[in-house]
Amino acid sequence: MGPEGAEVASLPPGTPETQLLDERTAVSIALWNSAALQSDMAQLGVSRADLAEAGALPNPTFSLLLPVGPRTLETSLLAPLFALWQRPSRVAAAKLQVEQVARGLVQNGLDLARDVRIAHTEWVLSEERREARDELSTLWGRTAELVEARFAAGDASQMEVAALRAEAQTAVDSARRARTDVVLARERLRLLMGVVQSPLFAEAQPRVEPWDERPLRPVDDLISLAQAARPDVRAAELGIEVAGGRLGWEKSRILQLFARLDTKPSTSASGAPQALWVPGVQLDVPIFNWNPGGIGRSEAELLRASARYVLLRQQVSNEVLMARAQVLQAAGSLEAFQSDILPAFTAASEGAQKAFDAGDLPYLQVLDALRRLADARLRALDIEADLRRALAQLDRSLGKQGVAHE
Repeated sequence: MGPEGAEVASLPPGTPETQLLDERTAVSIALWNSAALQSDMAQLGVSRADLAEAGALPNPTFSLLLPVGPRTLETSLLAPLFALWQRPSRVAAAKLQVEQVARGLVQNGLDLARDVRIAHTEWVLSEERREARDELSTLWGRTAELVEARFAAGDASQMEVAALRAEAQTAVDSARRARTDVVLARERLRLLMGVVQSPLFAEAQPRVEPWDERPLRPVDDLISLAQAARPDVRAAELGIEVAGGRLGWEKSRILQLFARLDTKPSTSASGAPQALWVPGVQLDVPIFNWNPGGIGRSEAELLRASARYVLLRQQVSNEVLMARAQVLQAAGSLEAFQSDILPAFTAASEGAQKAFDAGDLPYLQVLDALRRLADARLRALDIEADLRRALAQLDRSLGKQGVAHE
């Protein structure tokens, strides 16, 4: 990550500024500049401070009794012995807490990477839809000019001309909206990358990387990988250990033992004045207070941590199952569109155009064939974006990238 508290966005070392931005570069820049992750790093600092506090020993208590009346000057020193015995368990629990927070930061980074990849996919989709809308706008414009020429020659009806003009105007408006969508999608991505207030990548263009076409691993293998690799699962396990350690520490707090050293003036056998050192111990007798609040709270935290761990493992399995199903569904639909559906619509559109040129079809049927082809092309772009979103979600569900395929 970049320098903490940096207000100006920067690039990670070895990452040049380019006008073609792929999702891997976008993810690395987001992890480097993310203000959200920098905010989470502060929580890690708090946990480290708790670790330092857990390792610190309490100060001894010094008492001084002034000589009043018949009493002589007396001093007393109390040192908590149980604190020495409890210190290793406190430090161990605090170390687990630091590791738990660190694992949570890793999971937050995975979530950010997923969000950036999806935002990049939306940007790519908006750019491809813009290109498709521009082509359709040009096509509808040329078609409208052709029908108007035929109408002037008496070969087309007024209804056909009106319909084509409306379609051409609609295509122009859709192309204009698509250009705005590109800008909005790019700015949403730049916000996640942490560069929205800088000129970095303000005029960049998306670069698309091919996805892995190898078959996915079986769902049981993916679930096992996710259960072992997900940082939040490990954080939940650490949460149980932390709660268990805290419960043991709260139970040990029932007894409080102090070492005591008193000094008072005295006289030796020869009558010379000297200091009398009186060592001893002081024990809090647990008659009324057995620390029920601390123990009960720790037991409840242990139960909550255990239930949260069970729930998280169930959520991980469900996320992997759903993400894998979405990848397979999108991949199957995309293959069907590219191999069968789009060629069929293209052939139907070309056939309708030829039939119209031969005078066998009215142009309204040609218009319907063109509209269906345009819808199919846009639908193919949406399905491709669905596949990329599902792959991003699957990698996030697994806790690492590049292990979903065989």
